Amino acid sequence: MLRASGIPWDLRKVDRYESYDEFEWEIQWQKQGDSLARYLVRLSEMTESIKIIQQALEGLPGGPYENLESRGFDKKRNPEWNDFEYRFISKNLPYFLNYRNKNFT
Repeated sequence: MLRASGIPWDLRKVDRYESYDEFEWEIQWQKQGDSLARYLVRLSEMTESIKIIQQALEGLPGGPYENLESRGFDKKRNPEWNDFEYRFISKNLPYFLNYRNKNFT
């Protein structure tokens, strides 16, 4: 609401939060102070977020990524987990979580 009311203030710029000062981005703000201004601020924040992500991706070192700690884990069903099933699967890729409850079959 503050940025939609004509005050270009952002904690990431003021306190140099995390690594935001390493990227080129502008504080998005509107001066009208109504719900349309808040909506426009949110839309322009999404555009600025994409710019920050693109700059961060350009700064990543190149080369292939290989997970040298490839391992698998499969927990057997246990009634204390209330029919939840979880698995950690990895084979030269980052880990991901496969979550399903009993209604997702």
